[in-house]
Amino acid sequence: MEIREGDARQTLRELGGPVDFVLIDGWPNDEGSSLARQVIEIVAPQIRKGGYVMNDNAEPDFLEYIRDPANGFISMTLPIKNGTELSLKVG
Repeated sequence: MEIREGDARQTLRELGGPVDFVLIDGWPNDEGSSLARQVIEIVAPQIRKGGYVMNDNAEPDFLEYIRDPANGFISMTLPIKNGTELSLKVG
């Protein structure tokens, strides 16, 4: 397991190989896309088929991305807090 500290939009650009699990705890942004959406777009290509993504807060634009079949995930909302999304990479 590895924990990276700093701005995720920078520290997660190169993860060094296929990733099994990513926890994204972003926050909404008043202008533009949420941090969660920005991060999933960076890490999605690095997640292996069968790998998981968990998102705390379930930001609407993150959900839009992760639930789009073209992005290669299946996803469900868990009844935790205000919504926690668990997604599996299938494509």
